[in-house]
Amino acid sequence: MTTNRIASAATALLLVLSTSAWRFVATNQNSLEACPLLTTADASKALEQSSQPGKRYMDSDPTFCMWSADPKMSDSARKVAVNTHSQRAFEFAKKPAITTIGIEPVSGLGDEAFYQIYPKGQSPFIWVRKGSKAFSIRILGTKTNSFSIEQDKAKELVLAKVAVAKL
Repeated sequence: MTTNRIASAATALLLVLSTSAWRFVATNQNSLEACPLLTTADASKALEQSSQPGKRYMDSDPTFCMWSADPKMSDSARKVAVNTHSQRAFEFAKKPAITTIGIEPVSGLGDEAFYQIYPKGQSPFIWVRKGSKAFSIRILGTKTNSFSIEQDKAKELVLAKVAVAKL
């Protein structure tokens, strides 16, 4: 009985969170396209391997772009992901509901910037806002081909400086 309650509560929470997250995506009035924010050369340097050109994760969604050396962008490939966001989503990300996600301010980048630091050695995100435009960048890898957290942060900062200059 208790297991059923927990499963029901978890399902309800997931539904609420996904609905809330969709609200942030759907209300992005900025329509900032992610792929033009970086070049293939930018991604290749960060990935330390020759990347394919940036590609929309879904053809119909200009707000999410990925670069990878693997044309299929498989789960085993190292990747750079760029997402554009509304101001509202940016504000929401600054105050994560999950208390194990840390926020680390970054100065001198756009109007406001921060890292989202995840537990257990997961790669961080860098979030940047300049005026009404916002984006996040994350370098993804696997246990066998990922960079250290500090390397990820340094590489994401370089990419974020390139991207913010294009806003």
